[in-house]
Amino acid sequence: MVDYKYKTNAPNLFCYPDRGTSPFWKGVLWARQAAQMGYAWNVGDGNKIRFWEDIWFGNSSLAIQFWPLYVLVNEKGKTIHEAWDGVTLRFSFRRSFPPALMDAWLEIVQIAESIVFTDEPDAPIWSFNSKGIYSVQSLYAVVNFCGIKPIYPSAV
Repeated sequence: MVDYKYKTNAPNLFCYPDRGTSPFWKGVLWARQAAQMGYAWNVGDGNKIRFWEDIWFGNSSLAIQFWPLYVLVNEKGKTIHEAWDGVTLRFSFRRSFPPALMDAWLEIVQIAESIVFTDEPDAPIWSFNSKGIYSVQSLYAVVNFCGIKPIYPSAV
């Protein structure tokens, strides 16, 4: 049986092989990836933010902060609204985990208890700007100088 799912001639715009791809397109995709790193989320109704994968608590995703737990979770990709009902955190795990991971799980539960849902939709926040609004200048500063402004010595 042939799997036609992978036999399509339609190009995937965001997936490219290293061979035959223009330097311009590689640069566009690289800039897109850099820009994605600058977004965090402000929790509203919890319907857009993925609990583990998106940045909404701290400076990185919970998947990164709690990697040993994340690899055991069965329901990756659940939104905050799907995962937390205000009382219970609804995740199951592939296997039981040792007491050290139980402490990490209790931290996750405390984080979930801090969630306050509103009627507003979830809103992205640009992390590389004090106003929380995207600007080309702020992305340029991060990409070229890792967010650090260069110091030029005065001419003597």
